[in-house]
This record gives sequence, C-alpha cells and structure tokens, in this order.
Amino acid sequence: MKHSLIVRCLCLTLLVSACAIVPVYSADVTVGLLAGSNKLGEVEEAAYDWAKDNFKTTTLLVDKSGNFKNAGGTALQPENFAVLWMFYTETNTLPDPFLADATKKAVLDYVESGGSMFLSALALRYVFELDVDDGGDPRVFQPLGKEPPEIGVVPTADGKNHPVFEGFDTSKPVFLTSMQQDGFTSDFFNFGDDPSGTILGTKTRGGGAGGGERPFVEYEVGDGIVITLGHHNGVYTDAKSKEGANLRKLTANVLNYLGENSEFFPVEPTGKLATTWGNLKALFE
Repeated sequence: MKHSLIVRCLCLTLLVSACAIVPVYSADVTVGLLAGSNKLGEVEEAAYDWAKDNFKTTTLLVDKSGNFKNAGGTALQPENFAVLWMFYTETNTLPDPFLADATKKAVLDYVESGGSMFLSALALRYVFELDVDDGGDPRVFQPLGKEPPEIGVVPTADGKNHPVFEGFDTSKPVFLTSMQQDGFTSDFFNFGDDPSGTILGTKTRGGGAGGGERPFVEYEVGDGIVITLGHHNGVYTDAKSKEGANLRKLTANVLNYLGENSEFFPVEPTGKLATTWGNLKALFE
C-alpha cells in the first residue's frame, strides 16, 4: 500500500509537470494522414502538404486488411497518433481499403479507445460507414468548391463557444470557400433526423433543421471524438484568399482541439520518456 501511494504521488508529479509544458500547440500534435493509395489528388495533396508544414504528420497508407503503413512500408498503429485525418474528394465513393471490415474495425477501435478523427469532404460519409451515425445515408455531390465567397459555416449555439472557433467572430458566418474546385463532397442534406452528434455549424445560405446541410458536426464515440466538415468546405488549393486562410485556421483549431482531447496525445516532459495522456490517466483509475 505504501509503495502504491508513492507510485501514485510520483505519477501525479509527472502529470503536473506535463501540464506545465502544455497547452497544446500544432507542433506537438501527431496527425496520421490517411490515404487509400500512393497517389493523392490535387486537393488532398494541398491539404496534407499544409498539415505537414504545421503538425507532426505521417501519411498512412491503408490496405483492405486494416494495416496502416508509412510511405517506406513500415507498419504503424493508429494509436501512434493523437489524431487521424481523412480527407478525400477524388471519386463519389471512399477508396475500397477504408470500406473493408478490417479497416473499419481498426479505426473504430482506435476512436472508441480515446483517439480522435477529423473527416473532411467526402470522408464525412465515414460516420455512416462506421455506424457512428445511422440516421441516414449522407448525400454525395460535386463540385467541392464554389464561387462567390459565400460558402462556409454559421456557428450554432453549441458551436459559438467551442474551441474550434477560437479567434473567429462567431456572431457572423465564417466563410471558408471562394473558388471553384472539382471534387466530390458530402453532407447531411435530407439525412432524415438531425445528425446524432453536436452540430457546430450549419451552412451559410439556406437549409433548415429538417433538410439543411449541417456540415460541421462533433460526435462522442466511446472515449474518443470525431468531427466532420463537409459541403463545399475543403478547398485547400485556395491558398491566397481570406476564405482559404479561414479554412486553414479552422482546420488548425480542429486538429489542436482533437489532439489535446486524445488519449494518444504524446506527453514528453523534460528529461522523461514520452508517454500519452491515456497512460497517465489510467494510473488513477
């Protein structure tokens, strides 16, 4: 009992020390960038290149057996990453490796264990494929981007004080798109009931509770979190406009929020071996 108490005190000291060097910054968040093949589309490449410049990222190639490998062929577990980001626009269905039962199980196990996931553009549909939300079949449509710059999200009452909107004026629409862009995307238009998650933002023009696009949604899945951003809100090739800057800022907020709430966020206090929030918290359960 005495030794157990000492161990717990030491662990508490470690946890406090770790908290002292955090808040989370982009450079601390490990992000697995999910890809169904070695060839990325133009928009996916722009998105993932931006992520590589701002986060600790690894592109993870997924196969139908539920294996995740880096570009060099080394097998990696999803738990190596605080956040998984799936961004896809190339076709009207997700790549086959993501739809394989083994892959879906691996991803769902990761999230339910406390991992975080960001689903962009057509990848919004993954909440349906994973049975995270069974309210209907999300709509698939194109193009990804549209003009003029009136596409974005309107923060809901639940979204206005949410960390994902940090630095934005949530009394106004947040415009995220200003240019035409080929590509497929998805949303919850004619989904049936509202998505079962928390709607953080609706689309900027039209759409009601029964038939609105509702692209920006947060789900609690087991001990983990999934956030979607669909509709015409994924044009990372737009690198010069205010709307393109807003998209990147919002994405950074989302990845940071997901990272700091992930059980697999790495904690590396000075002079200590790296561990994770989940490992530290488990010591007190």
